[in-house]
Amino acid sequence: MRAETILPVFVYGSLKTSEFNYKSYLDGKVSIVEPKRARIRGTLYNMPYKGYPALLVEDSSTEWVYGELFELLDYESTLSQLDSLEGYYGVDHPANEYVRSVVKAEIWHDRSRIYVAQEVFVYLYQVEKDILFTKQSQVMKKGIWQSN
Repeated sequence: MRAETILPVFVYGSLKTSEFNYKSYLDGKVSIVEPKRARIRGTLYNMPYKGYPALLVEDSSTEWVYGELFELLDYESTLSQLDSLEGYYGVDHPANEYVRSVVKAEIWHDRSRIYVAQEVFVYLYQVEKDILFTKQSQVMKKGIWQSN
Protein backbone atom coordinates (compact mmCIF):
# COMPACT_ATOMS: atom_id res chain seq x y z
CA MET A 1 0.00 0.00 0.00
CA ARG A 2 1.41 3.38 -1.01
CA ALA A 3 -0.26 6.54 0.13
CA GLU A 4 -0.19 9.19 -2.58
CA THR A 5 0.05 12.03 -0.09
CA ILE A 6 1.23 12.04 3.51
CA LEU A 7 -1.40 13.81 5.57
CA PRO A 8 -2.27 13.83 9.26
CA VAL A 9 -5.24 11.71 10.29
CA PHE A 10 -8.37 13.19 11.91
CA VAL A 11 -10.06 10.83 14.38
CA TYR A 12 -13.46 11.38 15.96
CA GLY A 13 -14.46 8.07 17.53
CA SER A 14 -12.83 5.00 19.04
CA LEU A 15 -9.32 6.16 18.02
CA LYS A 16 -9.33 9.30 20.19
CA THR A 17 -6.84 9.22 23.08
CA SER A 18 -9.61 8.63 25.63
CA GLU A 19 -11.22 5.77 23.68
CA PHE A 20 -10.81 2.00 23.43
CA ASN A 21 -8.93 1.69 20.11
CA TYR A 22 -6.29 4.35 20.75
CA LYS A 23 -3.91 2.08 22.70
CA SER A 24 -3.95 -0.70 20.08
CA TYR A 25 -3.70 1.45 16.95
CA LEU A 26 -2.09 4.83 17.73
CA ASP A 27 -0.30 4.77 21.09
CA GLY A 28 3.44 5.07 20.39
CA LYS A 29 2.80 5.42 16.65
CA VAL A 30 2.22 9.17 16.50
CA SER A 31 4.65 12.08 16.45
CA ILE A 32 3.32 13.77 19.59
CA VAL A 33 1.57 12.27 22.59
CA GLU A 34 -0.85 15.17 22.99
CA PRO A 35 -2.99 15.33 19.82
CA LYS A 36 -3.96 18.55 18.12
CA ARG A 37 -7.59 19.55 18.57
CA ALA A 38 -9.45 19.80 15.29
CA ARG A 39 -12.89 20.07 13.74
CA ILE A 40 -14.56 19.22 10.43
CA ARG A 41 -17.84 20.50 8.98
CA GLY A 42 -20.33 17.67 8.92
CA THR A 43 -22.66 15.55 10.99
CA LEU A 44 -21.66 12.94 13.54
CA TYR A 45 -23.92 9.98 14.22
CA ASN A 46 -23.89 7.46 17.04
CA MET A 47 -24.57 3.91 15.87
CA PRO A 48 -25.41 2.06 19.11
CA TYR A 49 -26.10 -1.12 17.14
CA LYS A 50 -22.41 -1.08 16.10
CA GLY A 51 -20.73 0.62 19.08
CA TYR A 52 -18.93 3.33 17.10
CA PRO A 53 -19.75 6.56 15.26
CA ALA A 54 -20.25 7.62 11.66
CA LEU A 55 -19.14 10.91 10.15
CA LEU A 56 -20.85 12.38 7.12
CA VAL A 57 -19.24 15.44 5.58
CA GLU A 58 -21.51 17.93 3.89
CA ASP A 59 -19.93 21.06 2.41
CA SER A 60 -23.03 23.10 3.23
CA SER A 61 -23.17 21.93 6.85
CA THR A 62 -23.14 24.57 9.56
CA GLU A 63 -22.35 21.94 12.21
CA TRP A 64 -18.91 20.88 13.47
CA VAL A 65 -17.57 17.46 14.36
CA TYR A 66 -14.76 17.66 16.91
CA GLY A 67 -11.86 15.27 17.13
CA GLU A 68 -8.11 14.89 17.30
CA LEU A 69 -5.40 15.15 14.68
CA PHE A 70 -2.37 12.85 14.57
CA GLU A 71 0.76 12.71 12.46
CA LEU A 72 1.86 9.10 12.06
CA LEU A 73 5.47 7.96 12.62
CA ASP A 74 5.52 4.80 10.47
CA TYR A 75 3.06 6.24 8.02
CA GLU A 76 2.37 3.35 5.64
CA SER A 77 2.25 0.64 8.30
CA THR A 78 0.00 2.56 10.69
CA LEU A 79 -2.29 3.82 7.93
CA SER A 80 -2.64 0.24 6.69
CA GLN A 81 -3.67 -0.86 10.21
CA LEU A 82 -6.18 1.99 10.42
CA ASP A 83 -7.58 1.03 7.00
CA SER A 84 -8.11 -2.49 8.28
CA LEU A 85 -9.83 -1.31 11.46
CA GLU A 86 -12.13 1.00 9.49
CA GLY A 87 -13.05 -1.59 6.89
CA TYR A 88 -11.38 0.33 4.06
CA TYR A 89 -10.06 -1.91 1.28
CA GLY A 90 -9.24 0.67 -1.38
CA VAL A 91 -10.79 3.19 -3.72
CA ASP A 92 -14.28 2.14 -4.87
CA HIS A 93 -13.97 -1.31 -3.25
CA PRO A 94 -17.49 -2.75 -2.79
CA ALA A 95 -16.73 -4.04 0.73
CA ASN A 96 -15.73 -0.63 2.17
CA GLU A 97 -17.55 0.25 5.39
CA TYR A 98 -15.67 3.57 5.57
CA VAL A 99 -13.78 5.44 2.88
CA ARG A 100 -10.48 7.17 3.64
CA SER A 101 -10.99 10.65 2.24
CA VAL A 102 -9.10 13.92 2.07
CA VAL A 103 -11.09 16.79 3.56
CA LYS A 104 -10.40 20.23 4.97
CA ALA A 105 -10.27 20.36 8.73
CA GLU A 106 -9.66 23.27 11.03
CA ILE A 107 -6.81 22.74 13.46
CA TRP A 108 -6.71 24.63 16.78
CA HIS A 109 -3.47 26.49 17.46
CA ASP A 110 -2.98 27.27 21.15
CA ARG A 111 -0.36 29.94 20.61
CA SER A 112 -2.42 32.09 18.21
CA ARG A 113 -5.75 30.88 19.66
CA ILE A 114 -7.32 30.40 16.22
CA TYR A 115 -8.33 27.54 13.93
CA VAL A 116 -6.27 27.10 10.74
CA ALA A 117 -7.52 25.12 7.73
CA GLN A 118 -5.52 22.06 6.63
CA GLU A 119 -6.16 18.98 4.49
CA VAL A 120 -6.36 15.73 6.46
CA PHE A 121 -7.30 12.10 6.01
CA VAL A 122 -10.55 11.07 7.65
CA TYR A 123 -12.67 7.93 7.47
CA LEU A 124 -16.20 8.69 6.22
CA TYR A 125 -19.03 6.21 6.72
CA GLN A 126 -20.72 4.55 3.74
CA VAL A 127 -24.36 5.07 4.74
CA GLU A 128 -25.79 3.50 1.59
CA LYS A 129 -24.43 0.10 2.69
CA ASP A 130 -26.17 0.16 6.10
CA ILE A 131 -29.88 -0.65 6.06
CA LEU A 132 -30.21 0.11 9.78
CA PHE A 133 -28.60 3.56 9.65
CA THR A 134 -31.67 5.72 9.01
CA LYS A 135 -33.74 3.93 11.66
CA GLN A 136 -31.20 3.33 14.42
CA SER A 137 -28.46 5.95 14.23
CA GLN A 138 -28.69 9.15 16.26
CA VAL A 139 -27.27 12.60 15.47
CA MET A 140 -24.67 13.70 18.02
CA LYS A 141 -25.78 17.33 18.31
CA LYS A 142 -22.58 18.63 19.90
CA GLY A 143 -20.37 16.85 17.35
CA ILE A 144 -18.51 14.84 19.99
CA TRP A 145 -18.65 11.06 20.34
CA GLN A 146 -17.76 9.11 23.47
CA SER A 147 -18.14 5.42 24.20
CA ASN A 148 -20.18 4.48 27.24
